[in-house]
Amino acid sequence: MMPQWPMYWVTDRCVIHMLQYAEEKTLQDLYERSAPLPKWTGQSLNPLYISNILNGTPGLPPGGSPDRVVFQHAAHRASGSDADPSAFFELYQGYPGERDLYIGLFAVDPSWRGQGYGKELVSGIISLAAKLSYETVRAAVDLKNWGALRFWIGCGFKEATKVSGDREHSEDSFASMELVYRLSK
Repeated sequence: MMPQWPMYWVTDRCVIHMLQYAEEKTLQDLYERSAPLPKWTGQSLNPLYISNILNGTPGLPPGGSPDRVVFQHAAHRASGSDADPSAFFELYQGYPGERDLYIGLFAVDPSWRGQGYGKELVSGIISLAAKLSYETVRAAVDLKNWGALRFWIGCGFKEATKVSGDREHSEDSFASMELVYRLSK
C-alpha cells in the first residue's frame, strides 16, 4: 500500500498545503512567472496548467494515475494563513517504482530565489519521503537550466539515472536528466 502524503506540513519558514480552487489564478500566475519552459524545453507554457490539476487531469508519467499526484504550494509562515503562495511543486508517488517519489515541476517565485526557500522545501520533501518509507526521491532537470542543475545537485541529488531528449546539441535542441536522491534504509 502506498504511503499517504500529508495534506499540510511546515518547515522553519514555510507552510505547505494542497491546492484549493480559490488559489487557481494566483498559482497559474506563479507558474507563468516561475517556470520559463520555452527557454529550457522548447515547450510553451500551459495556460490551463493549474486548471488541469484542479479538474483531475494533471500531466502524468507513462502508465500514471491521477490519484498518485500531489500538488502543494508554500507560503511564508510569518505572513499568516492568507499569504500568497511563493513556491509550488508536483509530486508523483510510485514512479518509476512503488518506493520512488518523483518531483515533477518545482517552481519558486523569482522574489524567493537565492534565500534558501527552495532548499528548505526540498529538504522537507526528502524528510517526509524518508518517514513514509520511500527509497528514492527523483527529479528531472533540463540540461540548459544550469541554475536548476546546481540547485538539485546542491540539494544532494548527485546520481544521474537517465538522459532524454534530442541526441545532438544545437541552439534548438533540448534534453533533460533525471537525478536521484537515495534515502537511507
